[in-house]
Amino acid sequence: MTSTNMSGTVLGPEDLDLLAAVLETLLPGDGVMPPASNTGAARAVDGHLAERPALRAPILDALTAVRIAAHASGGDFDTLPEAGRIATLEAVELTHPHVFDALVVQAYTGYYTDPGVQARLGVPSPLMPVGHPRSTAGTLDPARLERVRATAKPWRGA
Repeated sequence: MTSTNMSGTVLGPEDLDLLAAVLETLLPGDGVMPPASNTGAARAVDGHLAERPALRAPILDALTAVRIAAHASGGDFDTLPEAGRIATLEAVELTHPHVFDALVVQAYTGYYTDPGVQARLGVPSPLMPVGHPRSTAGTLDPARLERVRATAKPWRGA
């Protein structure tokens, strides 16, 4: 794993490098889909952390847990062989399930929002380009709102 040599918006260089190595292990590519290292997934996760401060603690805790588990296995995560990296992530998943789940969600979000990945999946990117109105003609059936209209207002008029 090569170093990013840069800090992210929230993550420092060491955390960004560790995140990139974790993403590479979780999303190694398969010949059709690119590996995480060929996408902007790590930077996207860092961007999500900047935009959503509530995500910072779980992701930073997950990276700390990965770092500790890797050292218990005998080294830095990115220097472990693939089997050691997988075993490290499995250990973190068992011992820290909540933060591991948060890490996986952010990994997939960062990966699957990458324009190159979306192109491989045949998804137009960006999904809703700025300046392009979304057509809703024929998609709204007013009858579907009748139950909502029939309920009392849960708010008070000003």
